[in-house]
Amino acid sequence: MKSFRLTALVMILFIGIKSYAQSDYITLGSRQYDIIDRFEILLRKDGVLNFSTIKPYDRRVITQCLEHLKEKSVKGEISLSKTDKYNLDLLLMDNFEWRSNNSDTTRSIRAVFSKKSLTTPMYAGIKDGDFSFYISPIVNVQGGHDNNLNSSLFESQRGFYVRGTLTKNLGYYSYYTTNQERDPAYVQQYEKQYSAVPGEGYYKSYKTDGYDYFDARGGIMYKASKGINVQFAYDKVFIGDGFRSLILSDCSSDFLFLKINTHFWKFNYYNLFAQMVAPYQRGADHLLPASYMALHHLDFQATKWLNIGVFENVMFGRSNGYDLHYLNPVIFYTSAEQQQGSPDKTTIGATFKANAFKNTQFYGQLIINEFILDQVLHYGRGYWANKQALQLGAKFINVFTIKNLDAQFEANIIRPFVYSHNDSVSTSTNYNQPFAHPLGANLREFIAILKYQPIPKLQLKGTAIYYEQGLDSAGEDFGSNPFENYNNRPRDYGFKIGSGILAKCLLANLSASYEIIPNAFIDATAILRYYKKEGVPDFKTNIFTLGFRMNIQKREFYF
Repeated sequence: MKSFRLTALVMILFIGIKSYAQSDYITLGSRQYDIIDRFEILLRKDGVLNFSTIKPYDRRVITQCLEHLKEKSVKGEISLSKTDKYNLDLLLMDNFEWRSNNSDTTRSIRAVFSKKSLTTPMYAGIKDGDFSFYISPIVNVQGGHDNNLNSSLFESQRGFYVRGTLTKNLGYYSYYTTNQERDPAYVQQYEKQYSAVPGEGYYKSYKTDGYDYFDARGGIMYKASKGINVQFAYDKVFIGDGFRSLILSDCSSDFLFLKINTHFWKFNYYNLFAQMVAPYQRGADHLLPASYMALHHLDFQATKWLNIGVFENVMFGRSNGYDLHYLNPVIFYTSAEQQQGSPDKTTIGATFKANAFKNTQFYGQLIINEFILDQVLHYGRGYWANKQALQLGAKFINVFTIKNLDAQFEANIIRPFVYSHNDSVSTSTNYNQPFAHPLGANLREFIAILKYQPIPKLQLKGTAIYYEQGLDSAGEDFGSNPFENYNNRPRDYGFKIGSGILAKCLLANLSASYEIIPNAFIDATAILRYYKKEGVPDFKTNIFTLGFRMNIQKREFYF
C-alpha cells in the first residue's frame, strides 16, 4: 500500500514544462453518454468523438467536440433535428465552464433561485482566474410497488456534486449522497447472496428489508503535458461501448485508482492501477482485505470510422501492498508474472468499434483468460480452462427514418470460470460483487434497447434482456460464481454454457422521463421479470415506480 501511495504522489506532483487546462469527468450513468453516442454515429466520417472506449469522458474534451458539432450544424454540414439541437445546447450548458465563449461562470446562491434556473442547469459557484468552484444539488425520490413484497419500494438520495480547478492544470471533483432504499425482492435476493448492495460498498440495514449507505466519490486530475492526463480518484470506471462491459464496468462499488491516459498520433494509451476490496465475510467492523489490479488498454484509430484496441489486466493480492513490478506502464503483465513465479490472474483481449454505415455502429469485446491451443482446436471437448468471453453489439439511430428513435442490440457469451481463480483475492470482484458482468460467468445474454425522444423534454426507453446461466449444484462449482475456487469443479471436460443447474430469465423495463427544468425529471417505470430455475418454483415480478430526480441518473437493476 505504501508503494501505491508513493507512486500516486509522485505522479500527482509531477510538474510539466507547460500548463494545459484540466477538467473533471462526466459522471458515469449521466444521460450525456446516450446523447454523445448518438452524435458519434452522426459524425461517423468526422472521427472527432471516436475515442470513447474508456469512460468516464473528459468534460473539457467532450465540450470541444460538441462545439465542433454545433459549428458544423450552423454551417449546414450536418443535419440535426429539433430534439438533437435541444440536446446539444443542453450538453453545452451542462459543461458550461469549458465553453469557448464563457469567460465568467460565477453564479451566486441567490441567482440559483432566479428565473434563469428554469432554462439552465442549477448550480452555484465562483470563477476567479484559474481557480473555480461549482456546486450542484443532487436529489432522487422514488416510490413504487413490487408484487413480491408487502412493503413499498422506495429510494431517497440527497447530496451534492462539486467540481472545479485549483490551477490551470489541476482540477478536482467530489460527489456525495446519503441514501436509503428498499429494493425489489429479486434484488434483495442478490444482496443476500453476495452480502452487497449492487453498485455500492459499505451499508447498514434500514427499517424493514431496507439499506442505508453513503456514496462518496472524488478525485484530482493533473494535465502533465499536452497529451498526458493523470487522475487519482475513488470512483468507478467503465471500459467498452456496450450496455455491458466484459472487462471492467460500473456495476460494483467505487475503488481507489491512479489513471494515466496518454494520447499521441492515432493512439490512445490508458493505464489503470487500482486497489479494490477482496471477498470478505460481512460482520463486525474490521479492516477489509485488499486486492489489486493493473490494466492497460491501447486504442488505435485506424480510420475516422474504425477504432480497434487491445488490453491486458492482472488481478493480484500481496500482504505488503502493491507489487512494484506491475507499475511498469509498458510491460506485458504475463511476463512480469512469470518472472516472479506468481499465480496472479492475467486476462488479455481486444475491443473494436466501427461506424461502418450511415446511422449504424458495430462494437465488440473479446476476453481471453486462458488459452491452450490444443483445447481450443478441440472446443467440443468442453475443457474447463477454455475461459473466453465474447460481446457483439450494434447501435442504430433514426430507425425507420423516425427522428430520434434509436435502437441497440447486444449479445454477451461468457464461458464458465472466466472470472474465477484458485485464490479468492485474485478473482474479478470488488466489494463482494463481480466487477465486469453483474451475473458472473457461464451465461449467454441477449439485450434489446429502444430509445425514443419524440419531443425535446420527453424520453421513452424500453429494455428487454434474456439470459440463460448455468448455476452451481450440490456444492460443485460450474463456473458461474466468481467467488468460488475453480479447483472445486466436478470434472475437467464437458463444460459448456449452461452446465450445472440451468436458470432462464426474461426482464422487460419500460420507462418515461419528462424534463421539467434542465436535469430535473419526473420518472415513471414498469418492470416485468420472469425467472425460471430447475427444481424451484418460477419467480414472477411486476414492479411500478414513480419519482422525481435532479442531477442524478436513475438507479436500475438489470439482471
